[in-house]
Amino acid sequence: MSIDSAVSIAWDVLKWVVVPIKRQFGYVISSKSYANGLQEEVQKLANESQRVHILAEVARNNLRIFNSGFTEWQASAEMALEEAKDLSGKFEGTSKSCCRGTLPDPVCRYQFSRKAKKKTEALRQLTGKCSKFKELNDISFSLPAPGNVTAPTPGRRESKEVMQSTTATASASSASTAIKDDGVFESRAQIIRDIMDALADNNNSAVGVYGMGGVGKSTVLVDAERQISEEKSFDWVAKADVSQNPDIKTIQGEIADALGLIDIKNKETTSGRAKLLHERLKDEERKNKKVLIILDNLWKGLDLKSVGIPCGHDNKVIGCKLLLTSRERDVLRTEMGCDKDFPLGELKKEEAKSLFERLVGDKVHDDGFKSFVDEALHKCAGLPFLIVHMAKVFKRAELSDCKIALKQIKLSKNEGIGEVINERLQLSYNNLKDSEKSLLALCVTYGTSKPSFENLVRYAVGWGLFQEDDNMEEARESLRSGIRALQDSSLLLEDENVYGFKIHDLVREFVASVASRDHPLLVLKEKDKLLTEWSEDKLKSCRAICFPYVDMKELPEELDCPEMRIFLLFTNNEPLKVSDSYFNSMRKLMVLHLSRVRLGRSPSPFQSLENLHTLCLDGCSLQDVAMIGELKGLHILSFVNSNIQRLPKEIGQLVQLKLLDLDNCSRLEIIEPGVLESLTKLEELYMKNSFDRWNAVEQTPPTNARLIELNKLKNLYTLHVSIVDPSVLPEDLNVEKLTKYQIRIGDVPHQRIRIGSSILELSLDPISNILQKGCIQTLLGKTDDLFLGGLNGIEQTICVLSQKGFSKLKHLQVKNSSSVHYVLQSPSHTEFKMLESLLLDNLINLEKICNNHISSNSFDALKVVRVENCNKMEVLFPLSLLRELPQLEEMRVVECHLMREIVEVDDCGKLELPNLRVLELRDLPNIKNFVSDGTAPSSSTSNDQVGPQIAFFNGQQVAFPSLETLRIWFMDSIDIIWDNQVATEYFSKLKSLSVYRCNKLVNIAPSYILGRLKSLESLEVESYARASPLCFQPQ
Repeated sequence: MSIDSAVSIAWDVLKWVVVPIKRQFGYVISSKSYANGLQEEVQKLANESQRVHILAEVARNNLRIFNSGFTEWQASAEMALEEAKDLSGKFEGTSKSCCRGTLPDPVCRYQFSRKAKKKTEALRQLTGKCSKFKELNDISFSLPAPGNVTAPTPGRRESKEVMQSTTATASASSASTAIKDDGVFESRAQIIRDIMDALADNNNSAVGVYGMGGVGKSTVLVDAERQISEEKSFDWVAKADVSQNPDIKTIQGEIADALGLIDIKNKETTSGRAKLLHERLKDEERKNKKVLIILDNLWKGLDLKSVGIPCGHDNKVIGCKLLLTSRERDVLRTEMGCDKDFPLGELKKEEAKSLFERLVGDKVHDDGFKSFVDEALHKCAGLPFLIVHMAKVFKRAELSDCKIALKQIKLSKNEGIGEVINERLQLSYNNLKDSEKSLLALCVTYGTSKPSFENLVRYAVGWGLFQEDDNMEEARESLRSGIRALQDSSLLLEDENVYGFKIHDLVREFVASVASRDHPLLVLKEKDKLLTEWSEDKLKSCRAICFPYVDMKELPEELDCPEMRIFLLFTNNEPLKVSDSYFNSMRKLMVLHLSRVRLGRSPSPFQSLENLHTLCLDGCSLQDVAMIGELKGLHILSFVNSNIQRLPKEIGQLVQLKLLDLDNCSRLEIIEPGVLESLTKLEELYMKNSFDRWNAVEQTPPTNARLIELNKLKNLYTLHVSIVDPSVLPEDLNVEKLTKYQIRIGDVPHQRIRIGSSILELSLDPISNILQKGCIQTLLGKTDDLFLGGLNGIEQTICVLSQKGFSKLKHLQVKNSSSVHYVLQSPSHTEFKMLESLLLDNLINLEKICNNHISSNSFDALKVVRVENCNKMEVLFPLSLLRELPQLEEMRVVECHLMREIVEVDDCGKLELPNLRVLELRDLPNIKNFVSDGTAPSSSTSNDQVGPQIAFFNGQQVAFPSLETLRIWFMDSIDIIWDNQVATEYFSKLKSLSVYRCNKLVNIAPSYILGRLKSLESLEVESYARASPLCFQPQ
């Protein structure tokens, strides 16, 4: 045997003997390293557990069934964390348990290290498995419909934004008499106290408030709801407006939104939604949760069972509580089973005067006006609705106008209050222009207190209300102007919905009964009346009719209404069948809106409607779409939520069409080639969540619509479209003319929150060259809301993506893009002067938002910054740049594991963010300070040493005088949040402070600071049991 062979064998034997021995000694020597590794994995798994815990709560709120894989993981994770915690607790015992506690026990250390290694690997595997639990459908599923015999299929995906937005209360609508401050009149304060006491009584399940229209019942509910939320006397509070013509589907939606029951959107029928809502409310009852449902403006009894609110055979609520308002006490007591009800009367004399003076302002103290104030208040009879109305007249009128107005209103002792109201409203009505009277009548025709702005503009165009307008956008502006004029006259009210208006019941009644005499447009069809009750003459003279969510089982064969101009039918029931002859007499019909009806094949029910300009077939079942091609005069055509599968060539005959709405036509798979390019006058095309099977330009012969057809539409300026395959996008698609658009290219998240009017969403693949296409470059230069995903090529900086810059961009979200290193890089001519929100998520190579020094006004308008899962970032902003963000209101930094500080000092002086209201810092394990100037003492890495405590917020460096919400979660490197150098005025408006699982946190702040946080409403602190108790350190 050679020497080399002998050496090789000896070496192998040596490795076989020595390496295992070395490994065993390693367990003893490196036990602290194993302990640190175990703690690190515990932290990672705990973070993931907290994330999916929030997801699981959303699933429970929606009564979803958990997947077995998720429940098994959850149980394993809980057990593993508990075992790891016990194991870590024993580590100190292994460190000093030999030689009377003076030396570490090698046997114990050996055993600990082996167990720690095994447990660390188990934790790492559990953390890895958790990465697949991203959305609701990853952890749970909804039960199929009772008639569905197929396997359960997951419901649609919901975005992270939706899942994190569930709240315990519904938003309160502003009422007609709400004053924009916290003042509540004593007469109302007493009613609110009575309501609170009655709700607190376990013997009461339904509490009501009644009073005449305009007395302020809705305002009282707003104030009561606010107090209930502040006192947290219920776990859940939901509110819905019932109104004279209840829309059950809308009521269900408002309650479900407040409960976070997002799955209700997947239920099409009211009965299916009612069942889901009923199950959710019963689930809350089983969990002993307190639920309050507020139902405002009941005109008659509401069938709680049809909504989904648990009740007995007598309509008495079970398992939750109701707070109701109505004009009639009998509705509350007899039909809704109220246990307690309270009358709401007019304001006291001094309260009425105070309200009037606050609305009119200093003008009431002018010598000329003083003498009229008492007279005006006397004629308002203490009704807040009338006081507000009269105050607006006084505020904008000259002295002579006030004299005339008061002379026109006569109040006799025997005059009924209804006549008083009508006289007040008549005064405002007489001052309207004819076009404003027509618009008001159209609002009332709609049949609900909150008409849809978009539907109103479509009706107005079809009816010819804005004939002088050349296009749809001008018509929209005319509608906005008309609404503002009606609000100035108090005939429409301000509201918190997207277009900010609603109509009071008193105005609806007035227009229906009085104004129609000189403006014969309106005849309302109320839910509790039947067509058979109407006289033949009344039907023949009828100009407009609305069926607002009627409970009709069938429609008559035909209506004899030769003067009919507008016909609206809304229903949530099973689809109604429309006969072929139903509209035969309505040859003057201009606007037709049908919801959830069934339309058969030829002969067409529309064959006699030669004057029809607006046709909306929302949620309808159509057997023959081609028959609509006969309506050559159509300007507006909507198929929203309908079941159409094909848009045939006959639709191309509608050459006068200005607007085509195909939103949410999920079954639409074919648009015959040439149809779109034939609609040469088309101005607006909506195809959201609809057709996306575009043919490429080069495909011959085409079997479907091609995007290049849109180039023939010279008037098209609004486009909502989805393009799943980026390769079908033509290079020369003309998008220059677009002023409003929502263009989705690639696999973009459906539930992304969209804010702007010019929205571009790109989800790219690595080989795509779409960013170089001319049409995309044009869009980038004019977009105000941009989503970018899948940037995995050579693009390292966002600012270089657009050759024309981002001069219009207000909202930017970049996600899942590994190539991005910076948002803005110097030198660059690009600036984000208009940018208001910046959202960065899972950019694994992002180093900085800005590289090098940039122009001081690059982010002038920035209000919101959210950075998440950017694990290469070490600093969010340099101090010099952050000082240039005067509008910043919200800052959230989440799961950026290398982040060492939020603000890097590159300048001298204090940092003050005067408008910052929300600051959330979560899962940033390496941060010790918000701002670090390099002089702070370094923390020790030894477990046996205790370094000096370092305040996260140095009082001499940072000031947030407007901060209201502060969340600090999973921040394992901070010792204390504030030290004794902080000036309390720097955080004087703080309302909510949440500190969660910051394991090394010794205390929050000196105790005297807590006493000076006068605005603090909520303080939540939670830590691991092994951490030191969190406290405010006494001075």
